[in-house]
Amino acid sequence: MHLYFSTIAQLDFFGGVAGVVGAIVLSFAVITLTASYYRFQNIVKMAENTQPEEMGSSPAEILRVQLARYLAGCARRGTSFSISLIKTNKQDLDIRIGSPPMRAINEAARRDDVICVYDEKTAVLIAEFEPEDALSVLNRVTGHMTEAVTGIALEDVRVGIASYPGHGLSGKDLLQVTLEGLEQANEETPIVMPELVRADDEEDLEEEEQQELETDVDDDSEMFDVEDTESTDSKGWKDRRKNAMLDELTGVLKPSAVSAYMLRAMSELRHKKKHAALFCIGVNNMEHILRFHGNDAADAVLVGVSKILQDNLRADDLIGRHEKYAFLVLAECSFDEAEIVGKRINTFVQHGEYRPDNKKLKTTVTIGVSTYPEHGRNLHQLYTAGQKVLDHSRQNDIRAYAVFDPQIHDSVPAKPMKNIKSIQA
Repeated sequence: MHLYFSTIAQLDFFGGVAGVVGAIVLSFAVITLTASYYRFQNIVKMAENTQPEEMGSSPAEILRVQLARYLAGCARRGTSFSISLIKTNKQDLDIRIGSPPMRAINEAARRDDVICVYDEKTAVLIAEFEPEDALSVLNRVTGHMTEAVTGIALEDVRVGIASYPGHGLSGKDLLQVTLEGLEQANEETPIVMPELVRADDEEDLEEEEQQELETDVDDDSEMFDVEDTESTDSKGWKDRRKNAMLDELTGVLKPSAVSAYMLRAMSELRHKKKHAALFCIGVNNMEHILRFHGNDAADAVLVGVSKILQDNLRADDLIGRHEKYAFLVLAECSFDEAEIVGKRINTFVQHGEYRPDNKKLKTTVTIGVSTYPEHGRNLHQLYTAGQKVLDHSRQNDIRAYAVFDPQIHDSVPAKPMKNIKSIQA
């Protein structure tokens, strides 16, 4: 009996010890996970204005954290982003947080873009934009940097760019492509994005990527490790994609591409709790110009108006062609800012001169403006409201801009655009 109770006591003792040890191990695991999460958040927050070594981190660690954040967010939302390495060859100018080159890049970038250090001569820019916009975005960024920083000229700057998901689905793959682009950059071609080698069209691309994601997951090192199973003429594919997206005459989005791009942009703005405005812009006098001066003159006027829009709106504002003589613009701006933008567009077009075949032609625009969230919760609602304003102004020969007012404009029949669906955006 004594032996029995002694054995029970020993079991209770060891059971109690095991429970305590298990609780301690579990506590340490929770603490470790919590500390890792807060370290991640701390790195993201501090990286914008603190040198890596001052944070107890390395530039590579900060870049991995920022890339992981972008990969997770864009994969969830189904959006694209690009990573760019911007290198200067000036020996007396180092890339550091707060240095003149970094401040200039930050000024040229958008508020939600990420700027960090790669090495003492190279900065990193991570931003959401399509591959087709890469050259114009980086030209703007490097142009501002050379203007703002004494001693740096355009010939001193080299840039390599990679785009997600076209160049890869992991941070490691994207960085490798970016470094390849940087190696290929030279004085003649200072900004290089390596060719996208994918399937013939976007539907095949999506199907191929989905198959690869389902069969080629590596849980140990990278979240995704995708290899191309079919190589095609990438330049031909890029040209076809560009032709499918952009209007050949005006260089802005085709009517058939407006819906997809603006729906995605609207979804992003709503996700980030940003205000937005849709401008329905009708170009006036076009039938008169066509009748008296011909097709070439009418085309020249449309091209001129499109150029004014592209030159005087921000790089991330979306511009698309609509109807025969109209444009749509989706911009991130508040109700009050939308009025300013509408006035500016109206003034620039009114003061513009269009000179086809040595003729001096003038035109004006009529603009209907609707804003989110005041006039609609999705793109379809904004378009319906803005188009009502435009139709009301045309009927009453008002050649100016006007913001949607339900008491005035709801009497106009709605004219929904067939390729902007009535869905949540």
